[in-house]
Amino acid sequence: PVDPAELRLRARWLVSLKVAQDEIKAHGRNLEETVEIRTRELREALAEVHEARLKTHQAHMDTIHRLTLAGEYKDRDTADHVERIGRFSQVVARWMKLPDHTVEVIRYAAPMHDVGKLGIPDRILLKPGQLSEEEWTVMRTHTTIGAQILADSNSDVIQMGERIALCHHERWDGKGYPRRLPKDDIPLEARICAVVDVFDALTVDRPYRKAVPNDEVVAMMTEESGSHFDPDVLEAFLEARDEIEVVQAEYLDGRNGRG
Repeated sequence: PVDPAELRLRARWLVSLKVAQDEIKAHGRNLEETVEIRTRELREALAEVHEARLKTHQAHMDTIHRLTLAGEYKDRDTADHVERIGRFSQVVARWMKLPDHTVEVIRYAAPMHDVGKLGIPDRILLKPGQLSEEEWTVMRTHTTIGAQILADSNSDVIQMGERIALCHHERWDGKGYPRRLPKDDIPLEARICAVVDVFDALTVDRPYRKAVPNDEVVAMMTEESGSHFDPDVLEAFLEARDEIEVVQAEYLDGRNGRG
């Protein structure tokens, strides 16, 4: 026969076990609820941080865009030019399979290539005819002026803009300005800008000449591969030509000819 005292002891043990199990389950439910609440709060906090960073980035890019246009406000055609240069550079960089971040940065940095024109006298900058050699000497200083304007920034966009402003008139053969840098000594982003800058400059109307048709410009540029232009960059530009011309067409409003 079973001892009644042992039965009572077993019964109390079972009751205690059930109570403990119920407490563990309740604690588990409370823990899950706490984790869910904390997770939701963390996600909301991260969303707020992301939104704040996005707004800061947008403000930063807006400031850069306004800085870029400041050098071009006297001439609407050249203001369109700097916007096209950014988009053309982005297309070429993407065709060259550069990292996504680099492609994004060059989109906003390339339009700053001519910011140094802020320091060029209007009598030279806005002259409707051809410049004299003395005037060209002054005009060429827009590269170093631009680099000085953009120097010592912590922004990766403005840092790239500084390199482009300084070097976008350098040539692959080392005969460019202001430093006569050859080949890979020229920053890649400046080599990209050099190609698209020439293309855009020649395919729009200017006060002293009419726009040159795209096919003629491309033919001229192809002849300059390995002398004026980095052959790899020019090849990427040619491969991306259809996409480039789609962007170009967006800006055709009767003022610029494409051919």
